[in-house]
Amino acid sequence: MCNMWKNLRNFALRSLPYLISIAGGVILFSISLDNVHDPAVEALISNISASLLAIPLVFLLYDYTTKRVSRRLQETLIAGMDDKIDTIILHVILILRKMLKMRGRLTSGGVMAMRNWTEGRIAEKMQIRKEYIDLLRQYYEELEHLIIGFGKENTMSPDQLSLMSTLARDMSRLVAMHSLGGNRRIVARHIKNIIGEINDWLDSGADIAKDFDAVLNAANTPAQSAGQNQN
Repeated sequence: MCNMWKNLRNFALRSLPYLISIAGGVILFSISLDNVHDPAVEALISNISASLLAIPLVFLLYDYTTKRVSRRLQETLIAGMDDKIDTIILHVILILRKMLKMRGRLTSGGVMAMRNWTEGRIAEKMQIRKEYIDLLRQYYEELEHLIIGFGKENTMSPDQLSLMSTLARDMSRLVAMHSLGGNRRIVARHIKNIIGEINDWLDSGADIAKDFDAVLNAANTPAQSAGQNQN
C-alpha cells in the first residue's frame, strides 16, 4: 500500500508541469472565445492554446511509454539474471556433491542439509580432482561476469550483489588454495562457506527458491546424470 501511494505521488509530481500547461491552454482558449473579436488574434491564441494542450500530452504519453518499457525490460533482466545464477549454482552444487562423494537424488532439502556439515566432516569426505577445480574456475569466472554486467544495470539488489560477490570470492579462494596445495582444513572451510552462501541465496526470496526448485525439477535423471558425468 505504501509503495502504491509513493508511486502515485511520484507520478503526480512528474505530471504537474504538464497538467499546468494543459490547464493554461484550456483557460486561454476559453477566454479567447468571448473576449477576442479580431480573427487574426483569435487564430493566434487558438494555435497557442493547441500547443499548450498537445505538447504536454505528447510528453506525458512518451514518459508513460518509456517507464512501462523500462519496467518490462528490468523485469526481463531480473528473470534472466535469476535463471543464469540458478544454473551456475546448480552446477556448483553438482561439483560439490562429487567432491564430497554424495549420492542420491538432488533436492532442495538435500542442499539445505549440506549446510549442517562441519569442516571436519568435509575435510574427511572431500576428494578433489583437477577437473572439479577447472570447472569451479570456469563457473566463478562466469559468476564474476554476471556480477559486473547486472551490477551495471542495477538489476541486483545491494544484498544480492554482496552475496554473489562473496560466493565468487570463496570459489576463487578454493581454486587458488587447492592449486597451491593448501591445507585440507582450510580448503574444507571454503567449501563450507560456499555451501552456506548458496543456501543464503536460496533463502533470500520466495521467488528465487521457487525458481531453483523448478531448475531441480527440470534436471531429470538423464540430464542430471549427464551433468554429473561432465562435472
